[in-house]
Amino acid sequence: MQYELGRVAIIADQMTAFGGADREMLSVLKLIPEADIYTVLYNSEKYKHLDIKQNIYTTFVQKFPFKYKFSKHLKVLNPIAYENLDLSKYDTLISISAGPARGIISNIGQTHIAMVMTPPRSLWDNELNVRASIFKGIYKPLSKILNTYLRIWDTSLVPRVDYWIANSKFISKKIKKRYGVNSKVIYPGIEEKYFEQFSEKDRQNVMSKYNLPEDFVLVVSRLYDYKRVDWAIKSCIETGENLVIVGEGPDKKYLKKLARGYDNIYFLGFLDSDREVRILYKQAKVLLFCGVEDFGLVPVEAMAQGTSIYAYDEGGVTETVLEDICGKFFKNYEELTVLLKDYNKKEYNAQRIINRAREFTEEKFLDNLREYFKQIHEKETE
Repeated sequence: MQYELGRVAIIADQMTAFGGADREMLSVLKLIPEADIYTVLYNSEKYKHLDIKQNIYTTFVQKFPFKYKFSKHLKVLNPIAYENLDLSKYDTLISISAGPARGIISNIGQTHIAMVMTPPRSLWDNELNVRASIFKGIYKPLSKILNTYLRIWDTSLVPRVDYWIANSKFISKKIKKRYGVNSKVIYPGIEEKYFEQFSEKDRQNVMSKYNLPEDFVLVVSRLYDYKRVDWAIKSCIETGENLVIVGEGPDKKYLKKLARGYDNIYFLGFLDSDREVRILYKQAKVLLFCGVEDFGLVPVEAMAQGTSIYAYDEGGVTETVLEDICGKFFKNYEELTVLLKDYNKKEYNAQRIINRAREFTEEKFLDNLREYFKQIHEKETE
């Protein structure tokens, strides 16, 4: 791979909360371990549970006081920050981005490969994720002005990219719609550890550690508005189902207020241990996935444990979850509520669900990515 790509820089959006784009980056680094990482802002505390050996370089934003508290409000600086990164010593630039990282400026002899998680939701899908913020009354009108400027900048970046990769057919269509270009669809994948089987002792340890009931449905998600975790909470309040929520985010205060007074809603926060999350996948009767996601690694992770999925009927999840084999789809929280009331474990075969998850492994992702990088190299050296 070193021979095909030469010296490689990976450019990420701000690394202030671990998520799906970071998982994909970690997979790519297994293929290109010698790459350096560039990002506008890096909160090392949020990544201390990972063994990242690569050099990580940041921008002038890293020097700001209170930078992590106000990180999402600093997007106005993204054009300046990314356009002024000095990447001249690299042969290949790989942006792994759901936002501004594609804004880097490459030299004529460099190849820019954009692995697009999604065109920025805040710009194109009106997702602000500020309902729990005390500044929402100010931020909403200001964002309309700012987003107009940033949409113009975002579309101006198209000529800066040589090759486009989408993580689902859903995102490939979005790329075509927003930027007018075609992209190669390469599905991400999950590591082999997600298929690990656990002992009864493992299960009991986790259940007792968090004082959880034996019977529950599960949400594993960052807590943002667009994730629609409130739908899961409302449905479980109506049905009386126990709901376990794993994750942190700015919407947590709003969601806790919504669940106040109901002892069947459990907030566990962010779990450092992937293994504990996998055990919760195994124990859950069903995973609830309420947001519109680009690809959606979490449902595939849960499927690797043989767990069925109830998912919102849009996005990358419709390409991984087979209806009536791996789970069911819904269009609103009322439909989700009906599904929970009618849940029947006998409808699903755990092994068939696991077999479907096997179609989306990290090994397959890296094989497909390696092959595409090879094709790019051959084209660039013609």
